[in-house]
Amino acid sequence: MERASLARPTTARTKPRSILPVLLLLYLHLTQLAPAEPVIIVDPYFYRTPVSEAIDGSTKTVLGYYDETDGKITPLASPPREPISELHTLAVAYAQSILQRTSPKFIRDRHGVIVAIRIEDQDPALSSVLLTPGFADRFANLLGKDCLICVPNRQTVFLFPRLGSNMEQFSIPVRGIYHNSVWPVSTELFEWRDGVLHSMRDFEPN
Repeated sequence: MERASLARPTTARTKPRSILPVLLLLYLHLTQLAPAEPVIIVDPYFYRTPVSEAIDGSTKTVLGYYDETDGKITPLASPPREPISELHTLAVAYAQSILQRTSPKFIRDRHGVIVAIRIEDQDPALSSVLLTPGFADRFANLLGKDCLICVPNRQTVFLFPRLGSNMEQFSIPVRGIYHNSVWPVSTELFEWRDGVLHSMRDFEPN
């Protein structure tokens, strides 16, 4: 009597196809749909940004040029792909879009008087809002004409009134933000002179 075989019948199996090539093509396609935006960031000199412009009166802080894609930045290579004047124009246009979504926070003294304005955003190019036309004029009715600026890190900008303010009360907080930040920028205090940023003093003691 012939015994039945215990072996299972074999069937042809199709090897599963890897989806990695498909995902890679999709990623490349999506990155091509999000072109890099040239942006300007107020940078400390020690970052050694390849393409940068000096800030009048400062040896510690510069204007660095970057490409930004989906919140991630890459320093522009030197020489830049376009003239600085064209990159500057594009960067200021991008800065205006940042400014439109920010919500300034008012810091008041015990009498309710505004002594500072704090602007925050997670975009690393936040500091470029300082270069938008008429930026200081937006706050003239609150801080007076020609307010002063400090950028302790990439996510924070402070505005101060030029007159009637005790600046020393902000020295320790500004330095604390600077020294405890992953991306510090400057402890310097800036003003506008003929529409150009100028360093006027430093909260950090020499």
